[in-house]
Amino acid sequence: MGALITIIPMLLQFLGPALEKVIPDAGKRAEVQAEFQKAVLDNQTALNQAMASVMTADAASEGWLSRNARPMVVVWGLFMVTYVGVISPMLGLQKEVIAALSATPDNLWNLISIGIGGFILARTVEKGIAAITPKAAK
Repeated sequence: MGALITIIPMLLQFLGPALEKVIPDAGKRAEVQAEFQKAVLDNQTALNQAMASVMTADAASEGWLSRNARPMVVVWGLFMVTYVGVISPMLGLQKEVIAALSATPDNLWNLISIGIGGFILARTVEKGIAAITPKAAK
């Protein structure tokens, strides 16, 4: 579902000793840990549903750009990988291309990484929700 869900065990491992000091009763401590896990799962589920509804609205949009933004990002990404890895070496431009890419500010790379990473996460969530949502009878 999300990265936060995968780190719950690690968070609980670090929180465990602190919880032992604050909540000496093992039963109460287990209850608090269970509530924490449920809160994280509920939060992640709400976030995933919100992302899925935005993507559904984009796909149903009347606007050409809204409907096609995600496919355009994928095509752009594939082109860039192909250009850097295949075309520029064939043209003898790989060193220049790599030098130009390495001159890109870190903040811009972060923006691109977060945007594409968010797209991938949102698309995964959309597919996951579609897979578990019962189909309407025709």
